[in-house]
Amino acid sequence: MTADDGQAVDHLRRLAAQLEAHSFKVCLDAPAGPPPRLHVTNPMVPTVSEDVLAAHEEDGEWWFWLSWAGRIGHAEDIATAAERVASVLHVARR
Repeated sequence: MTADDGQAVDHLRRLAAQLEAHSFKVCLDAPAGPPPRLHVTNPMVPTVSEDVLAAHEEDGEWWFWLSWAGRIGHAEDIATAAERVASVLHVARR
């Protein structure tokens, strides 16, 4: 694991804790090779899930990204990032 991967895992763990506190299921995947990712699932609708990555910009600032390259929030603003992930995984009740 590279130093960047280690930092990404640290950021993803903090986001995972915030999402778990709001009842989302999370699974941190940090294999050798591909970047670490956090798989987040809506427990009310298990087919609704998303992968979140943490990466830094050239200026060194860390951000969270959705798997389809949607930047969702600064790594230091866990609450906002968690809210944005939740909004992506939200399913309206009928």
